[in-house]
Amino acid sequence: MRAQGELHAGFAEELPDTGFAADLVYGIHVLEHVTDPLRTLAVARDLAAPGGAVRFLTPAGDSYPLDWFGSAWWMLEDPTHVRFFTAESLRRAAQAAGLVDVRITRPPLDSLMTEGASLVRRLSGRPRPGGVLSSRPGLAAALATTPVAAAARLGAPRLRPTLQLHARRRG
Repeated sequence: MRAQGELHAGFAEELPDTGFAADLVYGIHVLEHVTDPLRTLAVARDLAAPGGAVRFLTPAGDSYPLDWFGSAWWMLEDPTHVRFFTAESLRRAAQAAGLVDVRITRPPLDSLMTEGASLVRRLSGRPRPGGVLSSRPGLAAALATTPVAAAARLGAPRLRPTLQLHARRRG
């Protein structure tokens, strides 16, 4: 079966009105990169059909590892990140964009190597071209800490480095 439709390339804040209505609009690690996240959320709302779901994953600016690792936190390695959200600021942004039934969760298994990669960044003391996970020792260290990080996240949700926005367009 061949998919039909149009592909629109550009910035999320500037997507044209196509008249298309989706049951689900999903953005994975998008909101931290855009200059106008409220506009991006409003575009997502407009792309959703009435009652349609809107979901976004974004780094958690209120996670414990950010406090622990500071500037060595792995999520800071990407220079294209513009901002981070707390659970509360993400909830307020979604509501300000006109989304309803807003709920924020912290997925336990997203970005499982964040703690290990942050530890390697902290211990190395210097940025690595290509990122800490581009070296075999860095990747091995991050992988080695993954089971511990996954287990710890079960008991302490604020250890989870990602927020997931669940919302919908008003029906």
